[in-house]
Amino acid sequence: MSYLKLGFKQNLLLVVILTILGFAALVTLSISSLSKQSAAAEQVDLLGRWVIDLSNIKSDVSNVSRLDGARAKEVLVTLQEEKASVLSGLSDQGMEQAAELQDTLGSWIDVKKRLLETSDSIGRANDQGQRAAVNEKMDAFERTLFSFMRQPFRVLKDSVSQVLEQRTPESFAAYKEAAAGLRTSLVELDFLETFDKPLTEIETEMDKLIDLLERQNKAAAEAEQYLVELNEEVSTDLDMVLGQLATARNDANQASTTARTTILAAGLAVSLVVFLLLMTTWRKSTRALTATLDSLEKIAAGDLQQRLAVSEGRQDEFDRLGVAVNNLTEQLGGVLNGVKGSSEQLQRMSSELSQTLKVQISESEQTESETSSVAAAAEEISQTVLEMASASEETNRLSNQAQDATEKGGAVITGALGSLEQISDLFSRIHEQLNDLNAASGRVDGVTEMINGLAEQTNLLALNAAIEAARAGEAGRGFSVVADEVRALAEKTVSATSSINEINTNMQVQMKQILGAMENGQNQVSQSRSQGGEAIQEMSHIRALFGEVSDRNQQQAASIEQIAATAQSIAHSMNAVLDNVSRGSERSREIGSFSSDVVGHAQGLQGMISRFKC
Repeated sequence: MSYLKLGFKQNLLLVVILTILGFAALVTLSISSLSKQSAAAEQVDLLGRWVIDLSNIKSDVSNVSRLDGARAKEVLVTLQEEKASVLSGLSDQGMEQAAELQDTLGSWIDVKKRLLETSDSIGRANDQGQRAAVNEKMDAFERTLFSFMRQPFRVLKDSVSQVLEQRTPESFAAYKEAAAGLRTSLVELDFLETFDKPLTEIETEMDKLIDLLERQNKAAAEAEQYLVELNEEVSTDLDMVLGQLATARNDANQASTTARTTILAAGLAVSLVVFLLLMTTWRKSTRALTATLDSLEKIAAGDLQQRLAVSEGRQDEFDRLGVAVNNLTEQLGGVLNGVKGSSEQLQRMSSELSQTLKVQISESEQTESETSSVAAAAEEISQTVLEMASASEETNRLSNQAQDATEKGGAVITGALGSLEQISDLFSRIHEQLNDLNAASGRVDGVTEMINGLAEQTNLLALNAAIEAARAGEAGRGFSVVADEVRALAEKTVSATSSINEINTNMQVQMKQILGAMENGQNQVSQSRSQGGEAIQEMSHIRALFGEVSDRNQQQAASIEQIAATAQSIAHSMNAVLDNVSRGSERSREIGSFSSDVVGHAQGLQGMISRFKC
């Protein structure tokens, strides 16, 4: 069965089915394209996270490599835990270089920990670690030396300082040469047997220190090597990931472009097919509707003998419409013949009814006029009474409002008096607290005077200590620095206590001003409380007067309402009578008008029926 032989409903159904199938294919294609775009976007996002993680690793390692001390150990442990988790995640996500990078990072952290432990063993100050042991032996040896032996020992001591400062093989060799020179001097002076044991102890501790320094240098070199390797690996991995990221972004852009092109082409194809089907269906339906419209226009012009052309083979919706219109035309012709006879009889009966109604309408108009006069008088009486009732109600309402306002005013004044009572209590408590604060301020003056005295004594003691340190010469230089610091601290203490005294004095003056203001506030609150009590008494008297006025207004309103109810009842009764009379007259007029219309319509109906060909 070809498309041209299908009925109108079947054509529309075919168009709908093809449209749905086309859009389903378009949606499927869109979902597929969006899936590819989503996969490309996920790859871009994954590579972006890799770049961020690698950059963070490089930055964090660089920051930690510059740290030293106990803080560095804690940061190393945290760094190892965090970055191990990050690199494991990168490895799970498919980054092949993550495992190698994790091994290099672990090796660097292990060497860095060993370097920090060696530094702790050496000591970060002269009173820590192996440096403390060497200094202790050196000080003990120096205390037992004679004055003529101090020059060789000074050379040894300077070489030890060079070892700690430079930590190079040359400084180690210089120390050994200085130790050998001191031992030679002791042999020449024949004191080797006396000083051999303390000198041997110094050499033993220095050997331990040099061994630790060599281990530290070795660990530092290894850490630097691992750090360079780690940075190179991170940079290489970053370059690789950035290249992959650029490729992934390019793939994502290509997928997006391909998806847009494919969806646009599929949409245009579906739209074109649907448009062609709709145009074909529109042309077929337009032809059938045009033929039907021409026949209906002839029927509307009065030619009831006109019949629509019907196809016996196809029998679609338009053919069924033609059959129905033909049947309707035949039945309409029979009905019009019957209506023609009935309209002639209706015209005769309507003329007789119209004459009878004219007499009845004249009598109803006279009754309506008399009833209207009585109803108007009753309405005027009722309106006057209602105005009196309204005025009475308005007076009563205003009186009630005034009474309510008086009660609210009394409540507000009572609340204000309560608030004033609370304010008065609050002023009293604040006054007591300010007195306590003033007393505490006085005690602060005593404390600052005592601190000033102590600071002056400390300054004198520091000055004496500086004088004694100057007398001691080189040995008292460190003590002189401490004395200067103590004297400076004492001067700062005197300056600080002077500032405290000035602030305390200002605070006492301000507290006296606040106390005076508080006393004035308490006096004003007391006056307000007294005036509020008098206002409450006057408000009570006004409320009683308004109560009497309200009672009298209510009695008057009740009487007026009774009169108004009676007048309204009379007015309503007269209005009801008038309405009944008016409705009767109106119905009579309507019947008369209807009778005249029936006569006219019957005549018009006969004229219209004469136009049709039955």
